[in-house]
Amino acid sequence: MKLKVFEIILTNNDCVYYSGQTLQGHVILELEKRTKVSGIRLFIRGKAFVHWTEQTMRGPGESRHKETRHHSATEDYFDVSQPLLTKATETGQPEEKRILDAGQYTYPFTFVIPQSAPSSFEGKYGFVRYWVKVTVERHWKEDVSVKKLFSVVCPVDLNREPPASQPTHNKKEKRLCCLCCTSGPITADLSLSHRGFVAGEKVYISADVKNRSRRKIGSTSVELLMTTTFYAQNKSRSVTEQVASLHHGALSPGKTDCWEEEQFVIPPLPPSFMIGCSIMDVKYTLELRVFPVGPAFELAVPVEIIIGTVPLNSTIDNFIIMHQMTPPTPRNVQRSALKGAAPVFPDNNHIPALVPSSFSKSPMCHFHLRDDEDDQRTIMESFTPKFLYYNFQVIPQRRNQTVRFAT
Repeated sequence: MKLKVFEIILTNNDCVYYSGQTLQGHVILELEKRTKVSGIRLFIRGKAFVHWTEQTMRGPGESRHKETRHHSATEDYFDVSQPLLTKATETGQPEEKRILDAGQYTYPFTFVIPQSAPSSFEGKYGFVRYWVKVTVERHWKEDVSVKKLFSVVCPVDLNREPPASQPTHNKKEKRLCCLCCTSGPITADLSLSHRGFVAGEKVYISADVKNRSRRKIGSTSVELLMTTTFYAQNKSRSVTEQVASLHHGALSPGKTDCWEEEQFVIPPLPPSFMIGCSIMDVKYTLELRVFPVGPAFELAVPVEIIIGTVPLNSTIDNFIIMHQMTPPTPRNVQRSALKGAAPVFPDNNHIPALVPSSFSKSPMCHFHLRDDEDDQRTIMESFTPKFLYYNFQVIPQRRNQTVRFAT
């Protein structure tokens, strides 16, 4: 089959859509010469899949052997199939064939993504994945397919999560010597002004590490951790990965190390909770860790945070004050259609106008590319899910700027 062009084009160049938005695009098929086909079919799919294996030793003595058990689960969100070109038998042509002349053919399509669809995710033991696939059907030869993956983001409004705006604090201590030793403990204290953040937002860290022991502390760090839990029938498996970290050096006995609102920026990440998915869960933890020198376990002080897609109102207020902007009045804000062309939110359409934003690839979602159903004749591009990223660093050109909105 002489294909000059066979590709799927989405009207949203970022290929990112919010749950409830409309997916729009078209298929371009260009043939170098007259070609016989049976039909052309469009598939739009969204699903979650989890799989991992566990190995155990079974049996006595010489008959002892290694047994591998598979744990898996699947969750379907939508599975649409429709013809772009009907089969030849449906048009009355003989021998189930249709002849397409050389040239270019365009087939448009639209699909409304369910509001319950969870955010895209690619993890070590599973994924939530969305794609459009088009197949040129040929009963007498192998089918030829092209596949395009796209990202879905399920909005998480931090203003609707009561814990997100609350300050959080945790403190722990650890003794490195026996009870008979007069050496004091190591204490570590971690505080945040609030628990809810969006990608692009700075996390200001306040922490104290007091070394009252006789042992030197080799280093301290604050780490942002992402923990993903995968669920199968009566089984679960969790994976924790480091997203970002800050480090301090050694701390001598009797000394104190103070972290005074040190900061790092949240990278593009899947939102917390994996709303809409029952076989995966994602949570984030900020953890202060202290590493003593010598034979001792480190001291860990964790606080759980929430990653959302809609910033806290207080975060937006601070941004307005810092940039000397005039906030919009409610009558200036009008809802726009959800077409996936820009980062918009059902109840917060003013936010993208106030804070510049874009869609960026996540550094934490990079494990899978192909499904088992894909063969070597499936044309597809490499893919990494994209998530909303706010640019809180942009400074407006004019002071006392008034924000206006297009009607």
